[in-house]
Amino acid sequence: MNISQTDTSHSRNILEQGKQSLIHDPLGGDEAKITLVRAKGSYVWDDQGRQYLDCTSQAWSNNLGANDPRVVEAAIAQLREITHARPNFNTIPLLKLTAKLREISPGDLNRIGYCLHGSLAVEMAMKLAFKNKPGRHNIIVLQDAYHGRSLTTMAASWPHPNNPFLPIQPRFTRVPHPDPYRPRLGMDVEMESRLCLQLLEETIHKGVDGGVVAIMMEPIPGNGGHIALPLSFLRGVRDICDRHDIILIWDEIQSCFGRTGAMFAADYFGIVPDIMTFGKGISGGFPLAGILASERLNGFESGEDALTFGQFPVAMAAAVATIDAIIADDLCGKARDHGAYATQRLHEMADRRKLIGDIRGPGLFVSLELVKDRVSKEPATKAASEVYRRGLEKGVLFGESRYAGLGNLIKVKPPLDCTHEDMSRALDVLDDVLGSIEADGIA
Repeated sequence: MNISQTDTSHSRNILEQGKQSLIHDPLGGDEAKITLVRAKGSYVWDDQGRQYLDCTSQAWSNNLGANDPRVVEAAIAQLREITHARPNFNTIPLLKLTAKLREISPGDLNRIGYCLHGSLAVEMAMKLAFKNKPGRHNIIVLQDAYHGRSLTTMAASWPHPNNPFLPIQPRFTRVPHPDPYRPRLGMDVEMESRLCLQLLEETIHKGVDGGVVAIMMEPIPGNGGHIALPLSFLRGVRDICDRHDIILIWDEIQSCFGRTGAMFAADYFGIVPDIMTFGKGISGGFPLAGILASERLNGFESGEDALTFGQFPVAMAAAVATIDAIIADDLCGKARDHGAYATQRLHEMADRRKLIGDIRGPGLFVSLELVKDRVSKEPATKAASEVYRRGLEKGVLFGESRYAGLGNLIKVKPPLDCTHEDMSRALDVLDDVLGSIEADGIA
């Protein structure tokens, strides 16, 4: 039974008071006004009893559909045993999950650390890099990077206009990266890739004081536009790190556990970083994140990285069940199949919908960039906001890029185990919505 069927005026008033007292408004607009009360598979329900097909997977976290019975039962079973342990002690879920991650990790990324969210995982990765390169002072990041919202990770992300925290944030060196959709000076993909690699190498030699500890990057920039970085660029960065004894950190918070059609983007691209962050899709919606690190790196000593809730046994038990389900249900294969179908439909859609400028993947890392004109590629930001709003009215939640880049990206990223019918319905609604937006002359 949902809240709309059991609510009283008193409880409704309490809910409204709660909304007014929240200090966070991370998204703003209509999305912040939806109160979710239930989730199952690819669907969520609000407090008015409305059902939505969730093409956001709740911040790309429900790679395995919401409230999967195997995950729920694993969490309930763990709740009956132990719900919290300080980091001085091991627990059974901690050890089982660590063994599981070691089994599926790329290359020699067999050293594992945990925390509760992605920003802390990124900070853990940076701390480990600094520990292993004493005397160096700089981390290089990409210009369209997004690594989180803690003080440190905000500074490592794309520039924030009017950043009120700048006086107490660390500094990072940002370098350009290739963009196949908007190449510099009309270059082809490979030429721009070579240019950006040359600029990266020059930055290492001439652009920083005190030496480079690490190059940190998302293999597929998530909030920075879903840009498909060329394989030549990714391989080139790996080569530069090897030649200059620099640690390569891949931030896979958004791309891990099947989203790209492979367990990790490192598997998809065939490139192994020295440290990888993970999170979001690992634990069926329970809070958990961490890092996978090369066996060649020194680990932390006592007191260097310890969090009271750094290991949450319930989330870890849920993570073991989630990974088992991803493998048993071949969700990597389903992500490839759904992604291929979605991109094919979107390319067909682009023949009719002139707002569609570019279509991106891989797997169910699906997005489309909306433009006012395909020649000028001017961003259609108003149209993107309308896609979200009108999709909401039709019972489909699309992701909208509001934080970085050009603000005109629409994301279609449902759970990996969504049905073909759900995928088809989402694309039908998107087609219909784009048609109505174009008819209304909104761009």
